[in-house]
Amino acid sequence: MAWLEAREFYEQLQGPSLRPLVFLLGEEPYLIEQAMKQVEIQKVDDSMRDFNFTQYSASDAQIDKVRDNIETLPSFAHQRVIFLKDVHELKDSDWEILEPLIANPVESTLLVMTASRFDKRKKVFKLLSENAVCVEFKKLYDNQIPSWISYMCQQQGLQISDEANHLLHRNVGSHLLEIEGEITKLQSYISPRLRIEEADVKAVVSKAREENVFQWTEAVASRDRVKALESLATLLDQGQNEVGVVSMMARHVRLLMKIKKGQQLGYNGSRLAQFVQVSPYFLANYIKQSSLWTHTQLENLILTLNETDLALKTSPVSAPLWLENMVLKMTHPKA
Repeated sequence: MAWLEAREFYEQLQGPSLRPLVFLLGEEPYLIEQAMKQVEIQKVDDSMRDFNFTQYSASDAQIDKVRDNIETLPSFAHQRVIFLKDVHELKDSDWEILEPLIANPVESTLLVMTASRFDKRKKVFKLLSENAVCVEFKKLYDNQIPSWISYMCQQQGLQISDEANHLLHRNVGSHLLEIEGEITKLQSYISPRLRIEEADVKAVVSKAREENVFQWTEAVASRDRVKALESLATLLDQGQNEVGVVSMMARHVRLLMKIKKGQQLGYNGSRLAQFVQVSPYFLANYIKQSSLWTHTQLENLILTLNETDLALKTSPVSAPLWLENMVLKMTHPKA
């Protein structure tokens, strides 16, 4: 069975011939939740919901009981529907119980499995790829987020100005579930109005991402050592994962490298923003930061980040010390 694009999956979902095993993979929980919601709408009869619809979380489910439920005939319906969420948390012994049902799906049960990640070397991944309707919801690029914000507002009967849209993106980031939560807050704040303006976002939405993640990456990229150390301390105080901090910075440095590459190819304006996969709203700031570094210097920053990442995972030395040392090296005038 080939892997499907989301659009193809939704088309199959509306038809009568959907296979009885579905595997939804992706790092963005909002997209997974939306797909599950559509399965529920299309395939669960409300009048028989209590008899034919069950949800399990893999972290606390008893897999032998899940298997028994999958093999149980539906009540007064063509199929029962079972969601088994976060299957990346299943043990090998759990998969051994489920493998026969993956190799030969039960026609009378629509089993939907979800995972945010998966080891594609496992035997069960090959079985899923061969026997399930498989859909991978890939992580969205930054420049795709504004259109999703507009769509999510429309779903709640709202409109949003361009300025408010970009500010919401900057403050909250690219996690759609978090964005959806902030839109819900904004809806309550502006009621009975239906249009979200920039001032509304400033009044309601937390600035944690803007004040922390952006300050951290921009301070390092701007060679502002004092501000970089202060921002690092704030991130760690708020419980940010140390490896995640390194990952944020690596992404930012690669973005600056891509800016340079795009400029070498003669791109500018919206064409450069499209090449780099960022919103044009943020492009000028990225160009300014990129101009402070040569390509070789940016490559050296990546080496420093890789070294720190390895040390965080293997060294007994305190993680904050490694991160502080990393900042000192990266913001050195001769970095």
